Amino acid sequence: MKPCARLWGALFLGAMAPCANANEIGLSFWRPGQLGSMAAVANAPGWSLPLVYVRLDVDATDAREPAPGTRLTTDAKGATNVLLFMPTYTFETRVLGARPAIGLGIGAGRSRSKINVTYTLPGGLSSSGSQSDARSGAADLYPNANLKWNDGAHNYLAYVSGVLPTGSYSASRLANVGENRRGLDLGAGYTYFNAQRRLEFSLVGGVTEYGRNPDKDFRSGRNAHLDWAASYLVTPYAHVGLVGYFHRQLAGDSGGGAYLGHDKSRINGIGPQAGSLFELGGLRYYVNAKIYHEWGARNRAEGWNFWLTLAALL
Repeated sequence: MKPCARLWGALFLGAMAPCANANEIGLSFWRPGQLGSMAAVANAPGWSLPLVYVRLDVDATDAREPAPGTRLTTDAKGATNVLLFMPTYTFETRVLGARPAIGLGIGAGRSRSKINVTYTLPGGLSSSGSQSDARSGAADLYPNANLKWNDGAHNYLAYVSGVLPTGSYSASRLANVGENRRGLDLGAGYTYFNAQRRLEFSLVGGVTEYGRNPDKDFRSGRNAHLDWAASYLVTPYAHVGLVGYFHRQLAGDSGGGAYLGHDKSRINGIGPQAGSLFELGGLRYYVNAKIYHEWGARNRAEGWNFWLTLAALL
């Protein structure tokens, strides 16, 4: 692989660190959009130190008829800010012809949630109430490993990532930083990168399997996700472009805590991105910003999310 390609491999660093969720309703430990440009391009061997800030802002409304002539309306809003540090090591020795890397995401965040509920009886008589909560604390642990292959302008990725429930969590709280459940995500990706033409395109898909939250007897159904990104190098060290994702729930939620039923959820997102490589104090850094607007939500909170990554390349 050419040195320029190895340098741009830094774009992937930190992307494997998922964000903590405000609650379990319609959210997943694998946050759509966390992978982007150059996802399948291998980094040079050695340590990289990505710092990732994520801001989520979501809103969801649900209306049901528990009994004939009645109506139960629920409006939920949530906002989460998470800062994650993810040391990543890329190995010199190849495995199956690929460059292997491992990483671990650690961090903390603050989550705010508010829910309004209105119950309407036959004849129009209604009763309503609301509850809000905010909490700061440690995030869960997010281990990951990947293999990356290169063949000229074509790059390939295979990865595994997960979540270990070590973060701040309480079943009695409306807002939480941790999830209190294990999760595993497997996937593969492809990046076309042509420095001469200044073009890049990346596509990463995967499937997420969740464990049970024992405190709520709740288990999220299997999910599938597809992240994509396209960018143009305005200079050899700076790029701009678009990012997006598609997220689909393949199986319904289960357990006694699945009080909203077993409906499957879906969400889409799209937005702009920009990134740049630079040197400071003898070290190389990469900074990337991307923002997603969500649309087409079904049985899931919808809103926007912002990602800011700063990675030091040792």
